[in-house]
Amino acid sequence: MSNRTIRAAGGVVYSYAPDGSLQLLLICDRYKTWTLPKGHVEPGEDDETAAIREIVEETGITCVVERPLSRVRYPIYKRGVWRDKEVAYFLAHAPYDPPIPAVEEGIIQATWVSPETALTTLAYAQVREVVRRALAIIKTQG
Repeated sequence: MSNRTIRAAGGVVYSYAPDGSLQLLLICDRYKTWTLPKGHVEPGEDDETAAIREIVEETGITCVVERPLSRVRYPIYKRGVWRDKEVAYFLAHAPYDPPIPAVEEGIIQATWVSPETALTTLAYAQVREVVRRALAIIKTQG
């Protein structure tokens, strides 16, 4: 196991539809996996800046970060080597604009969904847990 951790950042982005319903931003990646928008932290970039940049790059949605949510660590196999990947997730809000998936980055789809749909659609248990934490915070705010 290499000691060089791959750093990434992303977020649980929420908005309210015209009918007032809470909506969360999800992406479907090149592996046809539904997840939260996230991506690599560039050298010299902090996690929050990276999260905002990656969300815009992947979905076309400009968000405002409210607070850090959690860090998720998991092993990935890349170029014949196992390495740890750590993703810093933030809670962020955005206008309810139509997302534009970054097809050139392998994003097949980007869409707003209800919290219930998000929790049944997200592929990874760790990511569902991040969303549950975000929903608990959103509920206490409003």
